[in-house]
Amino acid sequence: MRLLLCIICACAALSMEAAAQQFPSRTIRLVNPFPPGGPLDVVGRLLSERLSASLGTPVIVENKPGAAGNIGAAEVAKAPPDGHTLLLTLFSIVTSNSHLYDKLPFDPLKDFAPVTTLATFDSVLVVHPSVQAGTVAELIALARANPGKLNFASAGKASPGHLAGAYFSQRAGVQMTHVPYKGNADAVRSVLAGETQVMFTPTTGALAHIRSGKLRALAVYLTDRADELPDLRSLAAQGIEGFDAGSQPSWYGLLAPAGTPREVVARIHAETVKALKDEKVLAAFKAARMFAVGNTPEEFALMIRAGHAAWGKVIRETGVKGE
Repeated sequence: MRLLLCIICACAALSMEAAAQQFPSRTIRLVNPFPPGGPLDVVGRLLSERLSASLGTPVIVENKPGAAGNIGAAEVAKAPPDGHTLLLTLFSIVTSNSHLYDKLPFDPLKDFAPVTTLATFDSVLVVHPSVQAGTVAELIALARANPGKLNFASAGKASPGHLAGAYFSQRAGVQMTHVPYKGNADAVRSVLAGETQVMFTPTTGALAHIRSGKLRALAVYLTDRADELPDLRSLAAQGIEGFDAGSQPSWYGLLAPAGTPREVVARIHAETVKALKDEKVLAAFKAARMFAVGNTPEEFALMIRAGHAAWGKVIRETGVKGE
């Protein structure tokens, strides 16, 4: 029996080594579990171009939206663990969704092999220019005077933007009406059109509209890096606590299916980190107010577990649930 076990282990090791040596053997899919046009698309398409060159095989981004990212994530979780199907993930898929949904088609802490954190980002509270508020205090006063009449947009029910709006409303003691859309880009467009008045969104998708005056920014949150928006104060500085990287860790990451050979994960990690150091990538990230990371798989795993605990606290306090 011992000999048989040794043979089985040896064969498994040889199989993993062979898989690593053959990688990549075909097109690599980066599954984006959200619609095209959002911030994660920016990251994914920058990454795919450079990985295609460094790995010597086509690397394509496939959008598989739906169910707050759960549909695309489930597809990757069930994919062959050979490195050819990877998940471009927003933090929420593996940190908050298990607190929001009673049943997930995957286990966020067991069904993926962390590769690396691609970038952290900050977010911004914006309003339509017609809203008579130039500060957070003025927005709160307006919301209190008109309970339920201010609509805030999000990328969907139980999305990070929904959680942020619900958490803000709770902390500020106001009532605003949530209006979910099918993706961040659609939500931003709704505020631009005046269909909704307020949004909590990654700065990536709003910065150009803030600069053009089509949106008015009231506060930045998650980081205090306001170099692109030097006159903008954070939510914490304006009296709203709980909107920081510790309380609401927010990032984009890269995951492989659990069971992917370590050698394959290491290869993907090395080429991804190299891509994140590319000058054009760094310039694009800076323009979009994203901050490249490229940590180790082990460090990324710790970030996921810490985020799972932190977002669980926010969700319990707001009472938000997914559908």
